[in-house]
Amino acid sequence: MVLIEGKDRDVTGIALSAALGFGLGVIGGLFLREFVGGVNTEPVKKAVRRLNEPHGEPKEDLSAIEDAVITAWETDPDVRPLPLAVEALGDGIVEITGTALSPMTRQLAGDVARSVPGAEVVLNRIHIEEAPSESSGPELAPETG
Repeated sequence: MVLIEGKDRDVTGIALSAALGFGLGVIGGLFLREFVGGVNTEPVKKAVRRLNEPHGEPKEDLSAIEDAVITAWETDPDVRPLPLAVEALGDGIVEITGTALSPMTRQLAGDVARSVPGAEVVLNRIHIEEAPSESSGPELAPETG
């Protein structure tokens, strides 16, 4: 005997009540399904497939992300002329390399790459190569004669 709220109850009665409640719930669910209609099982199947995927394999198409970054660069007039390269490393990480003429164009190239779906983290390894000024150039030694 088990004491519940100050009254004696038989454990068998409680177990039978729980089993009866569970059984009625299952039967009620099946009955209700006939009237409500079929259940869309695709989201459940998709979730199970994702859980069963081997870990460590890239889930995204890395070359598609690289192509999308290059396309985005080609559409920006300030970034298009820059000699840049991109490599998608997986897990949303993209590395960009090359040279830019100013910190602003370097930042712009990174922002454009970051705007691409799938490029969540951008490792901006673009070097800044200052454009030579017109006054600078090889200095000529004065002629002596």
